[in-house]
Amino acid sequence: MEFRKEIEVAKVLVGGKVDESVVEIRYDPLTLQTTRIVKKNFPIQSGDFSEEIESTKSWCPFCSERIDQMAARDPEIMNGELWKRGEAVLFSNLMPYSKHSLVLRLTENHFVGVSEFKTKHFIDAFILVQDYIKKIPDGKYYVTIGMNYLKPAGSSIMHPHIQVMISEVSTDYFARLDWSALEFMESNGVDYWKKLVEDEIEGERYVGRTDKTEWIAAFAPKGFFHIMGIPEEREFAEMSEEQLKGISSGIVKILRYYGSKNLNSFNFTLYCADRLGEHFRTNFHIVARSPFGKYYWCDVFYPKMLHDESVVFFTPEEYAREIKERWEEL
Repeated sequence: MEFRKEIEVAKVLVGGKVDESVVEIRYDPLTLQTTRIVKKNFPIQSGDFSEEIESTKSWCPFCSERIDQMAARDPEIMNGELWKRGEAVLFSNLMPYSKHSLVLRLTENHFVGVSEFKTKHFIDAFILVQDYIKKIPDGKYYVTIGMNYLKPAGSSIMHPHIQVMISEVSTDYFARLDWSALEFMESNGVDYWKKLVEDEIEGERYVGRTDKTEWIAAFAPKGFFHIMGIPEEREFAEMSEEQLKGISSGIVKILRYYGSKNLNSFNFTLYCADRLGEHFRTNFHIVARSPFGKYYWCDVFYPKMLHDESVVFFTPEEYAREIKERWEEL
């Protein structure tokens, strides 16, 4: 497996002195998409937004006192009911993105700090998604599970929730993963993610292990502090509770690490292997977003929106080493 990168050096005249800045252009080992790592000191500061937490409680549709009345219902798979497990509640997305488009209320609390999420929050949510997938008629579907947390991550509702898309048509990037993984399997006789673990497990981007799951810093990050989770069990709907626990506890560890860095907003996604074939393995990705506060800023700008190229300020080897040293205590 090739971990390819190229180096450019920029010279900038500042205050009569020439400074040199190193830019790394890295190629994703599977898709060959590029990422630019601009190495610079970047202060991470989160602000106080307690006023917004309180003000949004008065109308939040996901709070327990409103969700039964306000949640949209699935008239087919769920027979117009809400599915509940622990604090998790599954219902239809009022603004559907696919044939089967769902929302999962994750916690009873309207706001949860990133370091306060519990493994059980995610396990209960994932089991509800499994139950739903198993009821979908036969056919090829692309299943993704994602989370936007707080405004920098694109969330319009503060209350912690997950979104599920089950579509007959893949997203653009999922399609790229699908055909790239098929090519890799045909050339190497093993799925890409299994080989990635073999190549990275002793290396400088390896982070740690939870139940049946390996965690690795992405070589070509798609966002800040990009970490990948690679499970042993391939299809999401068939995963054991032990496997779901491994994914969920890894998420919690990473979120605690984000909290320790003053990061409070994030995106994650699971690309699920269900109904796709042996070449594909369910894989998890999480990235931090710019911290939410009174003066938060967006970290997605024209290179990502119009060139589909990520720009990040932190090298995966550095943050992998930092989180690996703390993995067991997180």
